[in-house]
Amino acid sequence: MFRALGRPQGRSRRGPVRAAFVPVPSGPGDALAQVGYVIGRRCGNAVTRNRLRRRLRAAVREVATDVPPGAYLLGTGPDSGTIAYADLVVSVRQAMAAAAGSAPQGPGR
Repeated sequence: MFRALGRPQGRSRRGPVRAAFVPVPSGPGDALAQVGYVIGRRCGNAVTRNRLRRRLRAAVREVATDVPPGAYLLGTGPDSGTIAYADLVVSVRQAMAAAAGSAPQGPGR
């Protein structure tokens, strides 16, 4: 499924957070978002990248029920390690919602 994110149907950027979105066929129990993370080497060494990934995961746990279900790919730059956690949560929520909102909606899925 995450292979489909190579050609996302919705993209957005809010602050340091980038989001790509692909709707998935919904079935019973598919009410939550599926999220993958991309943190490049330019963000720092492995310790720094893992710290950024953990921060993103925690932020996604807080907003997962507020965004449409589907597959998301979240990325970030090195500056997300310096912003306040509350600001990161807001950026993640806005990026995910905007990416899902910019995806074309229709019955052909």
